[in-house]
Order: sequence, then C-alpha cells, then structure tokens
Amino acid sequence: MLQLDIITHFTKTATPEIRASLAPAMALARATATHIRRRLIKGRTATRGKAYSADPRAGPRKRRRYYISPAYAAEAKTTKTSWKSSVDMHQAVRASYGNVTGALLRSMRVRNYGRDAVVIEFAGSSLGASSVRTATTKRVKGEYEVTLSDNGKLAAKQVRELARDSEGIVKRRRKPKLVRNSHKASAVFTATKIGLLQPTDEESRAQLAAITDIYTGILITSFGGVVIQEDGVKGDRRLYDAIKRELR
Repeated sequence: MLQLDIITHFTKTATPEIRASLAPAMALARATATHIRRRLIKGRTATRGKAYSADPRAGPRKRRRYYISPAYAAEAKTTKTSWKSSVDMHQAVRASYGNVTGALLRSMRVRNYGRDAVVIEFAGSSLGASSVRTATTKRVKGEYEVTLSDNGKLAAKQVRELARDSEGIVKRRRKPKLVRNSHKASAVFTATKIGLLQPTDEESRAQLAAITDIYTGILITSFGGVVIQEDGVKGDRRLYDAIKRELR
C-alpha cells in the first residue's frame, strides 16, 4: 500500500515571506497531487494512452526478449527477469501506468517554483528496470595511499586495482541502476503518450470551483454579506472537498 501523504518542499532560497505568500497555492497543489496519486494507484489516467511496446529489445536477434534486473523484479514482486516484451511484463505484474514498483508514485511532491509559482513533480531517483555492468576491483596487498585531510590528519587507504580472470580480462558484474523519477515519468509519456500528472477536465473544474467559492465567500463576508450555498457544477467532488479542507 502506497503512503498517500504528499511532501511539501521549499527551496533554500524561499524566505518566510515567500512561504507565506505561496501557502494557499501549496495547499491547492498538495490536495491535487494527493488526488491524482490516488487515481493513478487505481489505474485511472487523465487520457487514454497507448499500450506498452510489444517488441522485445535485447538478446540474440532470433530470440529477442525484454529484460529487467533481479533487483527490479524483486521490487515488482516477481521472480522473472525475462519477458516476451514490455507489455507482457506490465500485464504479468499487473502494473498500471507509472506504477510497477510504487517508487515513482511515492516520489510525488509539491515544490515552490521561484517566488511566484508552485509545481507538482516526481522528485529524486529510484531503482530502474535495467542494470549496468561495472568493473570489479580488489585490494592490492601491502599498498596504501596516504592523504592529508583538511584538519591536518593523515589517513591511509588501501590501494585497489581492477580484478581480472586467469586470461587477464577485467571481471565485471551487473549492478542495479538508479534512474531519476522525472526521467521515468518522461519514459512513460514517450511509450504511452500519457502525462501522469495531467488533471482530468473534472479535476480542473473542481480546482476552479473550490477557489472561486472560498474567495468569493471571503469577499462577501468581508462586506457584511451572507454566503448562500448553491449546488452548482463542482467538477470532481472529491477533489473539490479536499481543496476546501486544505484551504480552510
């Protein structure tokens, strides 16, 4: 089960004044991000996209396959690392768009964009589907590298060299690869034409309706008037109610 709390992040240059002025926008964005993530977990996207590729991409020419790393397979709750295609893998692990391991959706956060705007984004990095081959090293017996730290202390570190097999070939191993979550979201769009953070028309209506109702009410009561509740078009009612709760 994914944690649904959305992180609110301010950059280092955001002064207390900027934080205060952006508080309403942050609240609206946080409610919207929580709503969109809940929708994506259920497999619902704002638009109808394409299926993932049915063409394998690696392996011998006559036996192409779609591969994922063992570490990524474990995160996706499967033991298989080889599939007929990308669409075959996504169907087998019952993954919705952008939600194979849950790491991408967990990375959603709200951040200030300068002093006047707020964005919803996928932050940080998480485990990617592929792995990288890296050379292995070994310690060189009896050889040390001595360095001097900034505070004047000496430190000795054992020298390492590339490990080689009996034929002198460098030994390599596959290592899980971290990928920026923003790049993962871009890859989903490239493959399926689905923008994960795109709101639906009903969600956009809910945003406008909630803001209009709240600030119209403030304006009316400021001049001694009485707010009359009307059951007009509110768009996505769940998001509408969430925004009003955040902005109170």
